[in-house]
Amino acid sequence: MRALTFVFFGLAALAASGAAPADQERADAGAAPPAPSREARRAFLKAAAALKAKRTDEAIRGYEQAVTLFPGYAEAWCELGKLRLEHRQPDAARNALESAIHADPKYAEAYLILAILEQAARRWKQLVDVTDALLRLDAIDFPQAWLLNSVGNYNNRNLEAAEKSAREAERLDSYRKFPETWRLLGLILAQRGDFAGEADQFREYLRLLPSAPDSEAIRAKLAEAAKRTGSAASAELSPTFRTETTLAVVGFQLRQNKGQPIHNLRAEDIEVREDGVAQKIAVFEGGAVSPRTVPVEISLLFDCSASVDRIAAFGPQVFRDNLLDEFPNASIAIYGFSDDLVRLARPTRDAGALKKAMDMVAAVPKGDTPLFGSIADTVRDAAATGANVIRMLVIFSDGESAWLGDEGRAGEAARVAGESGTALFPVMLSKSALSMESVDSIHDFMNLASATGGRELQGLMGADVLPSILKALAAEIRSGYIAGFYVPVSRERKRHKIEVVLRSKDQGRLYGGSRILVH
Repeated sequence: MRALTFVFFGLAALAASGAAPADQERADAGAAPPAPSREARRAFLKAAAALKAKRTDEAIRGYEQAVTLFPGYAEAWCELGKLRLEHRQPDAARNALESAIHADPKYAEAYLILAILEQAARRWKQLVDVTDALLRLDAIDFPQAWLLNSVGNYNNRNLEAAEKSAREAERLDSYRKFPETWRLLGLILAQRGDFAGEADQFREYLRLLPSAPDSEAIRAKLAEAAKRTGSAASAELSPTFRTETTLAVVGFQLRQNKGQPIHNLRAEDIEVREDGVAQKIAVFEGGAVSPRTVPVEISLLFDCSASVDRIAAFGPQVFRDNLLDEFPNASIAIYGFSDDLVRLARPTRDAGALKKAMDMVAAVPKGDTPLFGSIADTVRDAAATGANVIRMLVIFSDGESAWLGDEGRAGEAARVAGESGTALFPVMLSKSALSMESVDSIHDFMNLASATGGRELQGLMGADVLPSILKALAAEIRSGYIAGFYVPVSRERKRHKIEVVLRSKDQGRLYGGSRILVH
């Protein structure tokens, strides 16, 4: 359950109050820290006045002067940390906030801002540590700290601690200042299988924030919870989704010119267009701080010829260790083909079922390989699970098609993948020798990646081929984004082009982000 960030708290949300004495280091904390020198205090006041006048550069210099004159000036360190954070200088901000805490271990505001920073940086262990320390200082006045502690524990896969902290946040937040708590607890309860509790939390979240950016997505989850529990009352909150609209999602990545992924994209940085017309974004996930809740279905398709002979044996935990533990919204299906296509496992997270399916791959009789037809048929079969899903199909093959007329179906494979929003990831399993007739087939096979928003995965032969591929897929999910909008259900079904467009071309280069939707 790692790498799921549910909320980002800006500095404007801070509501720090006086801190109570801590049990931790009580003897040291009992004594008040020494007062700053007159010169340091004067520099601090000048910095505060500059900040009030919105002269932030001057304010930064003033706070820096204050801590230079008096290194134990916790308040000045904290103000400097906030400004560094606002200027997107996380390392400098972290150093300043840690200096504030070192100067005065009871300075609660510094803990809270540092927690916000660690949450944004996805440093889950550090987030839990700093919020634990703050809550030892004061477990009553900081419901936001309980919420951040829950976020950290959730991402550290400690559901019990995450639920405990989230419920404490709810109990203390009598003015409902942090509605995200109810959303997070709903997601926690869904993971624990308490779908009735999930529905209760989501209903309260929607009552508090009926027009939240993710309200439609939460209503969709509420509808799913209603189906699981048979609760008509829950379903009533999402009639539009259930009867008049459907969710269309598309995956994409944003990379720098040098190829490095960009993690700080925001929903307002993009447009999602249908046939060239901008749509209202209902779902936006990914990057450093956005949640990942849209289901991701990964299908593994194995060319059961000599291509897969060298995929070594592995333990049942290979799927969990390399992908599933990090992404609780992901599931994996297994297919194999020789003369015929065989589905060996539907989308699942069960490690035993996946291991059993992989054992069956080796038992599929060797035969000819209708490569492109099998890819197209696998896409169609996988797409039957629903529209609001991100799909990835990984094809393990040597790229040779030995079936009469199959090479002509390469375009069909790309087309049906585009229509279902499936990104294709061809994995080239090399052979000792290739015939000249296979060159065109291999070229078409590898081109499926760029045609569908996927990526070529090569040079991964050997005993670690499957773990390597799963790690590569985890990296794709980790660096990817998902955007979606609600489309009306039309009586006359037509093809529509869906695409994600950057508002500014200077932001980087977009990969994927387009599909054909039939509705």
